Amino acid sequence: MHTLLGMSERISRILAIALFAATVLSLLSLRERVFSNSPISLSIPILMYHHVGDWGESRADWAPWVVRPKEFRAQMDWLVANGFHTITFRELLAGQKAGESVPAKSVIISFDDGWSEQEGVVRAELEPRGMHAVFFVYTAAVGATPNNSGYISWQQLRILESAGHEVQSHTISHGRLTEMPPSQLDREMRESRATIEKEMRHPVKVIAYPFGIYDERVMRAASAAGYEFGLRADADLVVGKPLQYRMPRIRVGYEDGIEVFADAMMLSQSQINAQKPKQ
Repeated sequence: MHTLLGMSERISRILAIALFAATVLSLLSLRERVFSNSPISLSIPILMYHHVGDWGESRADWAPWVVRPKEFRAQMDWLVANGFHTITFRELLAGQKAGESVPAKSVIISFDDGWSEQEGVVRAELEPRGMHAVFFVYTAAVGATPNNSGYISWQQLRILESAGHEVQSHTISHGRLTEMPPSQLDREMRESRATIEKEMRHPVKVIAYPFGIYDERVMRAASAAGYEFGLRADADLVVGKPLQYRMPRIRVGYEDGIEVFADAMMLSQSQINAQKPKQ
């Protein structure tokens, strides 16, 4: 049985996931996007989920990536009750290019890997609340139609997108990008994007790095492959710039009850509000 987080560890956890204020720099030229020190223009929290289920306690190694169904429902209810609304990355980019500010209390809900169970979670918990999600899929795992592989299909993803959800890239193989030779890294970036664009019929501008692992070379490859944003799997802002290719996300795990979630979201709003220009 899992023990509760110690008070100091819990406080550290809250503060870490609160410092996510995912910042997006203005869209610049290819070289400038990688090395820019321009002022921050947009901020939005990005929630990261993998599995929703009651089995996290039986698999300690998976516990950080599993959320109890009752906790997930409580988290979604909290977002709605506190005035948050979901947007997608396409909406974020469209608004930025139009010179529009991110609407207050916007949040992006992301699901990684493309597990088939995620479709049911979104249908049952997000859609009745008028919420949408972004799915980061690695293309080698996605089949043409539903099957017993445990992964979602292109057919299912197209139906989800027709309901307002979004599909973006998690590479081809879900490999460790920092360990790949240049040619393989480039292929993982470009071909996954091309495959999703072919299947989903829309531009793919965002990549979530598998395992959240990245380095300078990976960020350069993401930019060269045409991505506008690159996402990590942690919420630490003390990582340097440019943040648009190492955007932080709030990872929600098995031990994160609604109190931790609510504290993190409220603290994150304070971070975002602090970045807004004073009138």
